[in-house]
Amino acid sequence: MNIDPNRNRCLVPELNESKLRRVAFCVDVEIASGPRYKDDPDYEERKKKRREKKLKEEGEGEALKNPELAAEKKDNEITVSVCNSTEIVGNEQAPNPEGTVVEEEKKEMSKKKEKKKRSEAERKERKEKKRRKAEENGSIPLELSRDDDDTSVDGAPDSSGRTTPPRHQDRPTTDPLRIYRRCCQLRETPILKRISDQLSSPTASALAEPGTVTCLDLTGSRLQLADVITLSDWLAVVPVKKLFLEDADLNDEKVRVILAGLLAAKVPEPSRRRITGSRHEKNSQEKIEERCGVVKKLVLKNNPKITAEGWRHIALFIYMCKSIIALDVSMVPFPKSRLLSPVQTMTSSQELPNMTKAASKDVSEILSKAISERLGGSKLEDLLLSECGLTPDIIRKIIDGAIISGVQRLGLAGNNIDEEGLDHILHYVRSGVCQGLDLAGNTLGSSMRRLTDCFTNDCPLWALSLADCDLTPDSLRILFPALVKLPNFVFLDLSHNRDLFSSQTSLCLLRKYMPQLKKLKRIHLNDVSLSPADVIGIAEVLPECPVIGHIDIRGNPQIAALATGTDEEAQEEAAAIYASLTLAAKVSQTLVCIDVDVPSPESNEVVKALAKQVVAFCLRNMQNFEGIPELRTAPKEVEMPDVLMHLVGHTTDTCINIDNDVVGPDEDYIVGGTGVAKALNYCLRQKATDLRRLSHTPSGTLTPRSTRTEDEEVGHKANTMSKNLLENARNIRQRLQLALAREAKAGNDAPYRKLEPFILIIDLN
Repeated sequence: MNIDPNRNRCLVPELNESKLRRVAFCVDVEIASGPRYKDDPDYEERKKKRREKKLKEEGEGEALKNPELAAEKKDNEITVSVCNSTEIVGNEQAPNPEGTVVEEEKKEMSKKKEKKKRSEAERKERKEKKRRKAEENGSIPLELSRDDDDTSVDGAPDSSGRTTPPRHQDRPTTDPLRIYRRCCQLRETPILKRISDQLSSPTASALAEPGTVTCLDLTGSRLQLADVITLSDWLAVVPVKKLFLEDADLNDEKVRVILAGLLAAKVPEPSRRRITGSRHEKNSQEKIEERCGVVKKLVLKNNPKITAEGWRHIALFIYMCKSIIALDVSMVPFPKSRLLSPVQTMTSSQELPNMTKAASKDVSEILSKAISERLGGSKLEDLLLSECGLTPDIIRKIIDGAIISGVQRLGLAGNNIDEEGLDHILHYVRSGVCQGLDLAGNTLGSSMRRLTDCFTNDCPLWALSLADCDLTPDSLRILFPALVKLPNFVFLDLSHNRDLFSSQTSLCLLRKYMPQLKKLKRIHLNDVSLSPADVIGIAEVLPECPVIGHIDIRGNPQIAALATGTDEEAQEEAAAIYASLTLAAKVSQTLVCIDVDVPSPESNEVVKALAKQVVAFCLRNMQNFEGIPELRTAPKEVEMPDVLMHLVGHTTDTCINIDNDVVGPDEDYIVGGTGVAKALNYCLRQKATDLRRLSHTPSGTLTPRSTRTEDEEVGHKANTMSKNLLENARNIRQRLQLALAREAKAGNDAPYRKLEPFILIIDLN
C-alpha cells in the first residue's frame, strides 16, 4: 500500500537502488529558535521577566475571583507607598539630619555608578564577541529553547548587538548557510569554517535562483564520516550545481552518503497562491514529482580509497541522476576483473550455489549498463576517467555505453593505451558521438596516422588533447592537414611534448596551418621547448587566425630563463618576445589571453612595461569583442607607460612627434630598442624560411604557388604586424640619432660608441 507507482526504478539488476535512497525530510529552521547559551549576559534578566509575567497573570486571576479583597489590598498598597515617600529635610541647626545625603556625596555615588555601568557594558561586549566567535567555530555547546518572546525582526541585532532568531514565516527559508548551521546542530557536529565561509559569500547563490548554491569547493578537505553525514543532510535540502571533492579522503561509505544526498535534492519552488481545486488533485500532482538530483558537475578526483563497492554506487548515481552533465572520477583506481580458470570456476560454482548475480558481474559491465540505460538519456556530456588503470576490455565496455548514451566528451588520459585500446577509441571517434577526446599521457607518436584517418569532413570533433604523447615534428606533419578537415575544431593541447620543436619544421607547420583552422580559439604549447625565435614566429601569425582567443606558452625553459635573466643579452631577447606578443594582441581583435612567463622584479623596466602592455591589449580586446563580427567596435586606445613613450615617442597617423628633451643613451632604451630590432629580424628571417620550405615538397619538387590575390588576402594582417615592428624601430632610431649627434658634438666618446652599434642593427633590418 505504500508503493509509489510513479517513482523511477533502477532496471539494472546488479544495482540496488535503496543504497542511494533517503527518507524525505525538512530542516526546522523557521520554527526552532536560534542557539541559547547559559552564559548569556541577559539570561537572568529574561528569567526575571518571565517570573514577573507569570506572577502578574496569577494576580489577575485572583482579582477576578475576589474583586472586594483585591480592591482592599490595592488601597493598603497606596497608603504604604505614601508613607514611604515622606522626605526628611534638614534646617540651619541640623543641615544633615539622619537619613539624608549631601550633594557632593550624591555626585560621587553617581560617578561610581556610571563607571561601574560602563565597565559592565564593556565586559558584556567582550563576552558577546567571544560568544559570536565560538558560535561561528561551533565549539560551544548550545542550549535550544522555544521562548521567542523577546525576539526582534528576522535576523536583526538587538540592543546588545546579538543577532536574534527569525520569526516564523509562512514559507520555508532558502538561506543555505542557516540550513547548514541547523543541520550541524541537529547532528551535533561542528560547523566547518571552510563551508560556512563559502556559503556566506555574496556570490554563493545566483540572483536568478535564490537558495541554489552555484559551487561548493571542498578540494583537499579531510572530512570525517560524521561531517560527511551532516553534509549529506544539507545536500538533500539545498540544491548545489557544482560540487568539488577532489582529494577529500573519501571511501565507499562516504561516497554513498554524499551521492544519496545529491539525488534527494530538488529546486525550491516559489510560493504560489492556492488555486481552486480539490485537495485530492493537488496531492496526486505532488505524488508524481520525482527527485532525481540538481547537480550539474561532480568531481571525485584522486580518492584512491574508493573500491569496487564505491564504483557500484557511482554507477547507480550515473543511472539515477537526470541532471548530471560532467563527472570526473580521475585517479580513482578501477577494480580489475578476476579471471578464473575453468576448474576454479567449476569449484566456486559448486561451493557457492546461491551466489548472487551482482557478485558475479564485473564492475565494468555494471558501469557500461548504467551509462547506456541511464534515466537522463544523453544529458551526461563529459566523463573523465584519467589515470584509472583501465584495460582495453574495460575501455571497450565503457565506450559501448558512452556511444549508446551519447556521452560527447571522454577523458582517457594516462591509461597506457595500447593498439587494442586505440581500436576501441577510434570506434568511438567514428561513431559520430565524440566531440572531445583527452588522450594525454599515452604514447601515440607512432599511431598518429591511424588516429587522423578518422578525421573526416563530417566528424563533430572540436577538442583534442595530445599532451605528453611523445609527439615529434613528423607527427605534426600528419596531424595538422587532418585537423583542417574538421569543420568545428576549437581547442588543441600539445603541451609537454619536449621534442616537438626540435627542428624548424614544427614552426613552419604551425605558421602555415593555424590560419587555416577557421574556428580555432585555443591552443596550449606548455613545455614544448620553444625558443625566442619560435615564440616570435608564432606571434606573427596569431592575427591571421580568425577567432583565436587564448594561447598558453608557459613552462618553456628558454622563455622562463629569459623572463628571470638579468644580463643584457637575456633582457634584449625578453624585450623582443614581449614586444612581438604586444603587437600580436594589438593587431588582433580576438586575442583575450596570452599566458606567458612573467618577468622577475629584477628585470629591466622596459621589459616589465612591455609585459604589462600584453595584458593591456588583451583586456582591450576583451572589452571590444562581440560574438558577431559585424558588431565589433573600433579598437580603443591603450595608455602607454612613460618608459615606452620616451622610447618610441608620440605617434600619430601622419607624423612622429619628437620632444625637445630627447632622452640620453640610457640602458633601458638600448635594451628596448635592440629587442624591437631583434623581433623584426626574426620575423624577416622566418618569412624567408617559410617561403623556402613550403615552396618545395619533401621530394624536392616545386609545388604550384597560389595566386597573388590570395597571398595578399592571407598575409594582410601579418604584414600589418611587421609594419608595426618596423615603425617602432624607425621611431627609436630617429630619436636616438639626435642623441647620437648630441653626444658626438659634445665629444662624449663612450656614449657615442655605445649607441652606434644599435643604430647599425636597425639599419640592417
